[in-house]
Amino acid sequence: MQKYTVVQRITRFFWIPRGASRKQPTPCWRVIGLCLSVLAFGAGVTAVGWDDEFGGSYIMAMMLLLNVVDDIIEGVRHRWPAALAAVAILSGASWLTSAVLPGSLGAAWAKTIAAAVGVTLGFAVAAAITRLPERLAAAR
Repeated sequence: MQKYTVVQRITRFFWIPRGASRKQPTPCWRVIGLCLSVLAFGAGVTAVGWDDEFGGSYIMAMMLLLNVVDDIIEGVRHRWPAALAAVAILSGASWLTSAVLPGSLGAAWAKTIAAAVGVTLGFAVAAAITRLPERLAAAR
């Protein structure tokens, strides 16, 4: 691969060239299905007792991050604000939820529930931001 091609691909990751077509965001039904499957997988890992080895809460967070990185690679509009908002909501909602949960829950279930709330809100925020309309050309 030539040097110019590598530089072009790295540049396109951060900035889409003017006039280049943008991809449509992931369909809502697919985002909902992905979110539900991630939540089920995280709960399953915790229920089986593998949370110490695999960390169901970390796996759920990584799936959200992989979805956001996929949107960035695809060149979806508003991809960087969506990524930043999703990560901020993930960490903030997880932290707030873990602070509110009662101490009677096990540590693994408390982490999983807190991560599930953060991941769900992160998916929702990322999906909502990537569906915002683009600015009008006259407003620029």
